[in-house]
Amino acid sequence: MGSTVRDVGRALGLGGGLLLLALVGPGVAWTEVAVAAGEAVARRDPPPASAHDTSAQDASARDALDEALALSGLTRTDLGWEARGWWERYPQQIPHLLRHFDDLLAEPLAIAPFTRAMGAVLTTTLAPDAVASSAPPGALYRAVHDLGVNKRYGATRAYSANLTAPPTPLAEALLTCWSAGNRVTQTATFGGAPEAVRGKVEIDSLCAPLPPAVSTILGKLVLDLLDARGWAELAFRAVPLETRSRIAERIDIGDEMTGGAEYEPAMDDAARSWDEASLWYAGLKTVEALDLARRALADTLPDVGARQMLAELHLSIPTPVGLVMIDGTDGHDLDLTDQGAFLVVDLGGNDRYSGPLGASTETRSIGAALDLSGDDHYSAREVALGAGLTGIGVLLEAGGDDQYRSHLLGQGAGLFGLGALLDLAGTDRYDHQVGGQGAAFFGIGMLLDLSGADQYVTWGDAQGYGGAGGIGVLGDREGNDTYLSVVDPKITGRPSGHSAGKISASGAQGCGMGRRGDGSDGHSWAGGLGALLDASGDDRYTIGNWGQGCGYWFGTGLFWDGGGNDESRATGWANASGAHFCIGAKIDEGGDDLHETSQNWGPAYGHDFTVSLFLDASGNDRYLCGSEGIGHSINRSVALCLEGGGDDVYTFTTADKHPGKITYDPRFLARGGSSVYWTETTSLGLFVDLGGRDSYPTSFHDDFTRTEDPASDTARARNFGIFVDRDGGRFDLDRPHGGKRGRD
Repeated sequence: MGSTVRDVGRALGLGGGLLLLALVGPGVAWTEVAVAAGEAVARRDPPPASAHDTSAQDASARDALDEALALSGLTRTDLGWEARGWWERYPQQIPHLLRHFDDLLAEPLAIAPFTRAMGAVLTTTLAPDAVASSAPPGALYRAVHDLGVNKRYGATRAYSANLTAPPTPLAEALLTCWSAGNRVTQTATFGGAPEAVRGKVEIDSLCAPLPPAVSTILGKLVLDLLDARGWAELAFRAVPLETRSRIAERIDIGDEMTGGAEYEPAMDDAARSWDEASLWYAGLKTVEALDLARRALADTLPDVGARQMLAELHLSIPTPVGLVMIDGTDGHDLDLTDQGAFLVVDLGGNDRYSGPLGASTETRSIGAALDLSGDDHYSAREVALGAGLTGIGVLLEAGGDDQYRSHLLGQGAGLFGLGALLDLAGTDRYDHQVGGQGAAFFGIGMLLDLSGADQYVTWGDAQGYGGAGGIGVLGDREGNDTYLSVVDPKITGRPSGHSAGKISASGAQGCGMGRRGDGSDGHSWAGGLGALLDASGDDRYTIGNWGQGCGYWFGTGLFWDGGGNDESRATGWANASGAHFCIGAKIDEGGDDLHETSQNWGPAYGHDFTVSLFLDASGNDRYLCGSEGIGHSINRSVALCLEGGGDDVYTFTTADKHPGKITYDPRFLARGGSSVYWTETTSLGLFVDLGGRDSYPTSFHDDFTRTEDPASDTARARNFGIFVDRDGGRFDLDRPHGGKRGRD
């Protein structure tokens, strides 16, 4: 853009109340703009250039984002910031920061491909043909790596889990558990002949009914999991059991995160000493081992001519590394007591499980479970159903309409571990209270559901929640799904101070939150990455406060919906929002959607050095905001609301609010104070709608543009509000993204 309102005003020295000429975009004719001192610049876009004007550009080929920024003399490189060491009072030296965070603050537009790449993993890696394929590496292994492990620890690549155990009879493989647990397999005393370990005869007898083809698959699975166990044990070689036990006592760590109320030093001690590479290698081996066994058993069982013989089969064999349980093809009630198991394999049937299935503990580093089919019910309290507590916990459910119920740290949850619940088919119901359904602290928690019209219910810290140093992902590939984080605090016991205690603090559906210790003991922990990914379907999302693409205290919350006519309802701090040095993003790829934040702080709202990015690519959408949102920045944030087209409705329940708004603070120009970091950045509240017949608050309408008065203090402070409604164009988010570290 050759000139802007600001450029022209400075060049001509014109003050308020005069008539200025402004260029509103490359190749666009001059239009008259009346500017009153201290007021924003508002104008209609000029009429289209004539067909004989060779400078006219096809609106669909122009980049609307670049042109909107140019209205205030900005380019992509003006977005974002990099903290400087001399910025007194800007929080720094925050431990457990994930590697993507600083770069996305510096390149906010890169949030779009970063988020979309996670959506692509869900849609392509976990496509039905990929999950059914026997070609290595397996689809589940690659998904857990790309969505979880690689986000937490970048030194790995998804080539292979390197599982080398051959098919082995189960009885023979089970004996290996003794040596793996540092126990002998035979003894000799008083000069007598060597005797086999106690129980060997029973193991041989118990395993005898298994057809050889099934037995060797299960034996290989045991050996592969022992391989994984060796790496999991190695991961905590420098972390004392006392420290791990203290971590296990604090599975409620999420309760004190936001206010930093109760510091637990064991978390910092373990984070300084653990061997992440070994632990994630163990997790990937566990996922691949279960998946290999799933595919092999699915191919073998129909050919076994002994399914009836397998119907009543039930093996329950204690070993030095934990219980190994094999259940037959009929439905049974399976109680794992409080001890859990090293391995559970269910060959079929409608079963009822109780206890800590698919979970590790501080003394048992692997808990794995595989259920091949059936409409199953899973019930547990703490640390269960895909929970990695200082280790690896994986539950792989291959088919059926299932119900899951648990209370604390479950259904895909990690605390210094990897927890994964992988459900491949069926219409399922997930009920979990706190800390699960894809949630993690200092670890990785994943819930991946590939098909069916599913229901997810939680009280909070769930459904894609990244607590301190954690990667929490809920990914649902197909189906018309319902996601609920219970709003009533009388049920959840989680009242939010931002809503007078009448609404729950959800922390759900794509939320990343850290431990804010600057107001208490100084032990601040950076928030992790929480992501909710839903690839298709007409979905319903409901929360109280905090979620649906929301960050807090160096955390990142991402919400990606690949299509469908969806409804997202929240009370506050939601729909691409955040507070205090964080990232919140929501990307919806299409459909006629509702984006509602009924009280305040969203959609597309940033407070206190937050980057919020909201992108709805297409559809006839409705936006409802209580007060501040739809591209609203306060306290040096970058809040972007990009609407790709359709007949849209924008509603505020508070008067005098509008999209594309900034709030000014005199501190933005206060260079003489004890801390000047607020004066060092460019903040932006940007709204762009590319087409359709839209409905706006009074005084805003289609084909309308509004920017800040270039002579105002807010403009001098590089604090910009921009509103653009135009009849066409595109958002180019595929090319290099600019920002402080980018190149246009």
